[in-house]
Amino acid sequence: MNLSLPKVGLPKVGRPHIGSFRVALVGSLRPGARFERFAWLPVGIGVAAVVVLVSVFSDTVYQSDVTMIVMGFDQDRAQLITALIIAAVAAAAVGLVVNRDGFATMLGAYALAALFAQTFVTETQNAVRATGAAGSFDLGGWFLTLLALIVIGVVCAWAGATLAVAARPGLIASAVAVREMVKLRRPSLQLARLPFGVLLLVALLVVSVPAFGDMVNFTPDTLMLAGARAPGLDHNQTFPDISIPPLESDTPSPSAEPISSADPSSSIAAASPTPTPPPMITAAPGSKPWLAWKPAGGPGVVTTVQMNAPWKGGSKSTSQLDIYTPPGYTPNGSRRYPVLFEAPTGLPLWDQGTGVIGTLDTLIDSGEMPPTIVVFIDSSGAPHPDTECADHVDGSQWFETYITTTVVSYVDRHYRTMTDPRARGIMGMSAGGFCAPMLALRHPDLYSISISFSGYFWVGAGGTTSAEPFGEQGYAYNLFSPAQLAVKLATQDKSRVYLVIVANKAQEFYGPAADQFEEILRQTGYKYLAVDSVYTHGWGQVRFDTPAVLDAFAAQLVINGIW
Repeated sequence: MNLSLPKVGLPKVGRPHIGSFRVALVGSLRPGARFERFAWLPVGIGVAAVVVLVSVFSDTVYQSDVTMIVMGFDQDRAQLITALIIAAVAAAAVGLVVNRDGFATMLGAYALAALFAQTFVTETQNAVRATGAAGSFDLGGWFLTLLALIVIGVVCAWAGATLAVAARPGLIASAVAVREMVKLRRPSLQLARLPFGVLLLVALLVVSVPAFGDMVNFTPDTLMLAGARAPGLDHNQTFPDISIPPLESDTPSPSAEPISSADPSSSIAAASPTPTPPPMITAAPGSKPWLAWKPAGGPGVVTTVQMNAPWKGGSKSTSQLDIYTPPGYTPNGSRRYPVLFEAPTGLPLWDQGTGVIGTLDTLIDSGEMPPTIVVFIDSSGAPHPDTECADHVDGSQWFETYITTTVVSYVDRHYRTMTDPRARGIMGMSAGGFCAPMLALRHPDLYSISISFSGYFWVGAGGTTSAEPFGEQGYAYNLFSPAQLAVKLATQDKSRVYLVIVANKAQEFYGPAADQFEEILRQTGYKYLAVDSVYTHGWGQVRFDTPAVLDAFAAQLVINGIW
């Protein structure tokens, strides 16, 4: 008997043939279905290599490191966390392409090794050379460290690979469903549900992951508070101001003598115009003379300026200044303004974490503080991200010279500033909390007010990378540690500097550091304000304590007699 089966094709109308959908899906999911023999091997290696190279050359790795350094991590820990994240991403990408979770996990671990190996070798060399108070090399501890890195690296890579392989069937099924709808030349509700779900999930991730990143980088409520964004924030100007690295012969020698602003070997003079003449009338302490010319309202303006970078070989050839001019400021007016500098964290991070532009507008509009020019100095792109606002001992970057000479000079030339040092202040958070008192005490001829949020006051106290710019520690302690500078500063200069120290006194490290520095200031006769913040180290502290700190800044300007 000859039996023949009728041919069954895809109907022209109605639902698509589900059998063909399943065959396509199963065939797509079969491991190695599209990679005969070992063709998947070079493909997977290539995918992992692309992920690593793109993350490095797109500055993703660098920006991640900088963000975590600002959060309080030292450079080595920031690099480790970044490397673990990239390892998981590389493993996920390989898993999606070749559908082999074990192989993807292995390549993810290799990605971690490629990104963190140099740091691990450097740390090993430092440990081997350690002697005396720094401790001695522990071989057992070294093996335990290596084992921990391998295990955690494999776990992170496995997590990325497992999630990717688990998501792969849904992605392929979505693609097959779209293909079937294209063949039908019309949408199908049954087939469209899966692609729509995938698109919805991707959209949710695109929205929520950056938002969660902001919550981690700044504070969990950072998106709940709307900060005013001043008109002109994206206005860019480029000026070819050249900052020259210091000559090796200019490096000062360690000295036990008091540091005086009149001593050219211990302080870098700013190339500023002739100082503003002393005022005819001095306002009474506690008064607010600026109320007589308080602006009628309206936002300030932020101008972005790209300066020639004060470093060699960094990822950027420029250093960004964001210059806030207050409500009522006009370039052709007759009034001059005090200046507050911030370093080394640029405005993009500072404002996103604190809403500082809106705070400045509010305080100036309400008359709580005088109209003030505020300059945000960004170290992003430097070859050593933890600059400590110092001239690096190896000559690769000269951030102190840049801040105290190039930036001050540029702002005084292009804006209507009071060039009297009594009208200048400098502030910073974390590493910037080291920078502000260090620069004010090394340059009392430039800055009269220092504001330190959760700072530290000894070279190297912020971790191994915070000591890197200074070279030999004993030499650096004498000339750069604020705690040492406060003692060594010449008597005639001590009365010229006012210091604000903000820290949570109960917090480990930052609280005791602030207490000890405060005691040094008290014993040596400085004017200072110590703020016991209810907030710990981070952007929340800066955001919520800035208004009170700027009130103190304004009050000290009056005491300094600039009006």
